[in-house]
Amino acid sequence: MSIPTGRFVWFEYVSQDAKKAQGFFGELFGWSTKAVPMPQGEYTMIAAPDGRTIGGYFTAPDPKTPSGWLPYLQVASAADSAARAKELGGSIMKEPFKVADVATMAVVTDPQGAGLALWQPTKAEDPGKPAAGHFCWNELASKDAKASLAFYTQLGGFTDKPMDMGPMGTYHVLESGGEGRAGIMAGQPPQPHTWLPYVQVASADQTAEKARRLGATIVVPPTQIPNVGRFSILLDPQGVATGILQP
Repeated sequence: MSIPTGRFVWFEYVSQDAKKAQGFFGELFGWSTKAVPMPQGEYTMIAAPDGRTIGGYFTAPDPKTPSGWLPYLQVASAADSAARAKELGGSIMKEPFKVADVATMAVVTDPQGAGLALWQPTKAEDPGKPAAGHFCWNELASKDAKASLAFYTQLGGFTDKPMDMGPMGTYHVLESGGEGRAGIMAGQPPQPHTWLPYVQVASADQTAEKARRLGATIVVPPTQIPNVGRFSILLDPQGVATGILQP
């Protein structure tokens, strides 16, 4: 079986208050939840408005764990990729383990500390084309863009397509299978070095305003990117950043 690598196939919201997150995102994006029994306990999946599952909510066992999104990168071998991440200067947070009969996974951090799950599915998975309410992009505002680029191209097999963004510097599009899958750019303090997922929406302006009414802080107001679309970045009531994009 050939597993299509170089794809972010899942996004997990890690926090101490999953119910609060479920309420907020359910109202904002029309997400529903789907409880699935697992050997380690029940796992709550995120279902998009069209019914497809796109992510999950995880309650961190350690109260010191910061809230945030954990992206899942699909790999051919979780064990090999975890070892490779360590060779490249990253750290292994969770050694490879079985997730029922669904997959083998590991959790690592890159050399600057961003978390990443390595997902080796039992059967090939492809999230398909994004739709409204689905994750459509993943972005890293890096402490060291050059080092991050070296790490992720070697770990995920991505190729780099640099784009000149003028005063913002160079934006590096990570491509796989001929398509852009994620982006890396130089972060500006105090931006945290973490992956930022984007959710596709019908209207960035209306969604940002709705998020504000629901208790979010809009850190980047709706802004047009030529030939890409209109985007905004918000902090939810737990302080977790999520991007929205109107293609």
